[in-house]
Amino acid sequence: MVRRSEDGPTEGGTDMASDTLKVGWQETVQDMRAMAADREEKGFETLAIPSHNTAPVAPGDGDDDRFGLSHLVDGDDAEAFVEFTEGRDFSETGVYQMADGGNVFMVTEHIDHDNEQIVFVAGAFRVVDATATVRAAMDRGKMYTYVRALDQTILGTFEHDDPSDFFPDPDVYYSAGPNV
Repeated sequence: MVRRSEDGPTEGGTDMASDTLKVGWQETVQDMRAMAADREEKGFETLAIPSHNTAPVAPGDGDDDRFGLSHLVDGDDAEAFVEFTEGRDFSETGVYQMADGGNVFMVTEHIDHDNEQIVFVAGAFRVVDATATVRAAMDRGKMYTYVRALDQTILGTFEHDDPSDFFPDPDVYYSAGPNV
């Protein structure tokens, strides 16, 4: 599991020396902020949140049948997310990603056109950890994004009709992880 802060990703709580990971994460957060600024210039209200931890979730990983990508947010970001999304319908999604060194750096854009609001979430995860998640999403023809608090409370869920937006080449994931 790749954990990150504003300074860069770490694995297992230990600082990774990989410049690739640090640079990839910093570029992802910068790109997210640039996208948010661009949308604001076009009249949208935006919220841009870098996830502290992004985990691919597969059916059977917990007590339920959830699957998708789970993003950890805390403190002010968690409060801002709840306030910003309450009663809104984010019906369109944009997914922007880059893979490097077995890691995926991703910004997901959740759009509510009626209220002219957009939530951006930046995250990163290892390809090898997402095999079961990709299989579940492709088999079911949909995908979910979860935003969760430190205590694992789900603060919000976004449903996506096309998992190929997230996983354009599922075979990359299937060949990287265990056969499930």
